[in-house]
Amino acid sequence: MAGGAALFGFSLFVNIRGTIPNNLWWIFAVILFAVSLGLAVAVLADRSKGENIAKSLIFLPMAISFVGASVIWRLIYVARPPQDAQTGVLNTLWVQVGKWSNSTGSSLVIALLLGIILAGLLYLAWRGWQAESTAMVGGSLALSLPLIWLIFRFLGPGIGGFKTSEVTGEIIADPVLFIQNAPWNNFWMMVVFIWIQTGFAMVIFSAAIKAVPLELLEASRIDGATEAQSFWRVTVPQIFPTIGVVVTTLVVTVLKVFDIPKVMTNGNFDTQVLANEMWERAFTQLNFGLGSAVAVVLFIGVLPVMFINIRRMQRERLG
Repeated sequence: MAGGAALFGFSLFVNIRGTIPNNLWWIFAVILFAVSLGLAVAVLADRSKGENIAKSLIFLPMAISFVGASVIWRLIYVARPPQDAQTGVLNTLWVQVGKWSNSTGSSLVIALLLGIILAGLLYLAWRGWQAESTAMVGGSLALSLPLIWLIFRFLGPGIGGFKTSEVTGEIIADPVLFIQNAPWNNFWMMVVFIWIQTGFAMVIFSAAIKAVPLELLEASRIDGATEAQSFWRVTVPQIFPTIGVVVTTLVVTVLKVFDIPKVMTNGNFDTQVLANEMWERAFTQLNFGLGSAVAVVLFIGVLPVMFINIRRMQRERLG
């Protein structure tokens, strides 16, 4: 059932285009990843030795404006022609991986290193099975699957940014057009927003988790609950109102996202969103009527979220 839903969602993502669908995908993806990553970091870093350092590093992108972050990630994503040296960080790494996978010696060395890591993960899974730790077993096996795939690619068909030239038959670079290729260019732009907002979600969740009464957690442990059970059945219900606040804030922020699409694509390559559409219609094409209509649509989209949030706060105040 879950697999069918995932395939259906993927088919929609690939086929549906347009300004409003793009905004809906931004809302779905940003909230899913920003909230999940923020909550995961807040839980994993809670009361650990390097908690302050880890949280400071993850919160650091919040100090960068959306325009500044967009410029940084545009440089990371940039792709040069195959005959030129790549300057974008991701394409430089991707093309270099392609060169390694086409070298027999390099591919064997990398496959050996990955095999050592895989053996370590399988050992952790075995230790977790002995300790009856479902989380350790599941996590180790989940991390093992991509390693197995990478080993297969390095030893078999290859991986990375390379292709065979149809003219000369030589192996040449094949950079990824992160910003130009739809529909994934929308997701790569969402990464910028997620990178910034994960720190915001982490700070809010961390404060909420520290406010959970220790008596409840101790009582759950006395009753025989595992760490995972204590988290899902005690901690999450206690911080659920905070999760609602974070989700509401992110929905409103994502609905009016403007800076990232404007700087990275200016709405080209099927990446248009409502705020940039409003700007172009009103201030570039000087069609103030249509620009105002888009602004009204944006306002109507925010209203239900604000209404739900206000009602929730009123119930908390009365209850």
